Amino acid sequence: MKRTMMLLNILLGAAMMFSACQKEPDVTPADNKPKDRQDIVLTKTQQQIGYTANTFTFDFLKAAAAKEDAGKNIFISPFSIQMALAMTAAGAQGETQAEMYRALGFQDFSHADVSEFYHSLIPALQDVDNTTVFEIANSFWAKKGITIKPAYIKDIEESFRAEVRALPADGRQAAGEINGWCSEKTHGMINKIVDEVPSSTIVSLLNAIYFKGIWADPFNKEANTEDKFTNWDGSQVKTTFMNKTFEDARVYSDEYVEAMSLPYGNGAFAMTIIVPRNGVSTEKVLAGLDAEKWATYRSGGRYYRTVFSMPKFEEEYAAESLCIEILQDMGMQKAFSGAADFSAMSDTPLCIDEIRHKAKIKVDEEGTEAAAVTYIGMRVTSVGPGGDIFYFKANKPFLYFISEKSTGEILFCGSKQALE
Repeated sequence: MKRTMMLLNILLGAAMMFSACQKEPDVTPADNKPKDRQDIVLTKTQQQIGYTANTFTFDFLKAAAAKEDAGKNIFISPFSIQMALAMTAAGAQGETQAEMYRALGFQDFSHADVSEFYHSLIPALQDVDNTTVFEIANSFWAKKGITIKPAYIKDIEESFRAEVRALPADGRQAAGEINGWCSEKTHGMINKIVDEVPSSTIVSLLNAIYFKGIWADPFNKEANTEDKFTNWDGSQVKTTFMNKTFEDARVYSDEYVEAMSLPYGNGAFAMTIIVPRNGVSTEKVLAGLDAEKWATYRSGGRYYRTVFSMPKFEEEYAAESLCIEILQDMGMQKAFSGAADFSAMSDTPLCIDEIRHKAKIKVDEEGTEAAAVTYIGMRVTSVGPGGDIFYFKANKPFLYFISEKSTGEILFCGSKQALE
């Protein structure tokens, strides 16, 4: 036991020294000339995991929309939530891990498969577009006195590139350090995820992602117009719309939706906007959204000379108790109870006590800046070209997704119901 504690303290100390020596990359890419886009190469198993990961995305967004008040704007990073949970699940065993993997959509894959997926995907996503800043950060925090198994530490460091840090015993100091980490990793977009870390929390896990993409074909501010956006309840708000005519843009259209993707940088990342047709709600579109339809919406349809218009907007969204409620509805029960088994992480009986998620986005003429943080707190359990012209206008409630082209991996998604 003493040897294990000494090893953990050495690992914690080394990780903190390494973190202190690292220089945070500049938020602006050094090279603004796009290099040719290259597909991210994944194994067949990793492609299947990515496919099911998007199923989790749609299920979580549907559940959040159903549980929030009508007309509530939602913006989340399912990618961040999923990665934080996967890092936590790496320390689970038995039915606890099985439930977590079922909720995440990973039930048909081994722990080694999931670890290899993130081990391959994290660096690939960060390197796929030299003109887009996309950063992924993971961290694991533990209080002194708890023994964390070295195999788990090695796993999350290698698979998730996680930093290992000491969690201060003082709740306010712990919150200050965690919030500081979030602010640093999101370049100031998200400065606070917790007010105070409860004394009962002895382990915390965090994921933070930051995205800054410049449109491949930026909007001209001089083309902006003032127009009306129709909110979910029929009320109208005057706001600034960005406008552009694309000579050859792919648009998907059927009796329910119109969908179009706007690429960033070299085309590796894109925002897909899905606008329901008149008489169709975003809820109805979400209800039928799955991985197959997602593939159609983001890359299907035909080419048109397209007059495009969408509002500039900013959004910030926080989900606290809602995350646990949704995950429990998805079948993840034991991880939150005294029956939780995180024995691959520690012999101390642990369960998940708190999950917080916060995301923020800004969309303007130049591009998109977005960030998200997912926080998981754990405590000791009480027991163990055509000639047609297409007019595409997002002037009413719409859905939007930011994804990587070759894998289809969704990084952020939202439902815009109203403008103030």
